[in-house]
Amino acid sequence: MKGLQRRQREVLVLRYFADMTEAQVAETLGISLGSVKAYGSRGIAALRVVMEAQV
Repeated sequence: MKGLQRRQREVLVLRYFADMTEAQVAETLGISLGSVKAYGSRGIAALRVVMEAQV
C-alpha cells in the first residue's frame, strides 16, 4: 500500500479495513461519492499491478 497515492490509500483503508460504505468514506474524507469510487478503483488497479509483478 506504500506505493499508492495518499488519497487512494485512505479510501481503501476506510472502505475495506474500517468496513465503511462508499458514502461514509466520502463524508469522512469530505470528498464526493464519485471521487471515492475513482480513488478506490484506481487504488485497486495499482495494487493489482504491484501484486502481479511479485508473482
